[in-house]
Amino acid sequence: MSFPIKIAPPSYVPSTDEARLPCTDAPDLFFPPDRQERQKEQLERVAAAKALCFRCPVRTACGDWAREHREWGIWGGRTEEEHGYRPTTARLKTRRTDHTEAAA
Repeated sequence: MSFPIKIAPPSYVPSTDEARLPCTDAPDLFFPPDRQERQKEQLERVAAAKALCFRCPVRTACGDWAREHREWGIWGGRTEEEHGYRPTTARLKTRRTDHTEAAA
């Protein structure tokens, strides 16, 4: 089962078309799929997500926010491991539940 992923711009980003964040165009790149991902697939997905992050004007603030909140996925051009933590299984289940409820 696939959950729709929506990335909402953080509150510190002005809500105008000029401030459109690159991640909003391809949010699925920033989080692992609900199925087992082959290593090559994962490397390509992560590289594509990071490429979008490095074009983003709020990359540093985004990464800082994610590190502070121990978010999973790619934020600010870095993975959880690159931010220096690993989210717990309970945290991942909570996020997936949030996505499910948002889609309903």
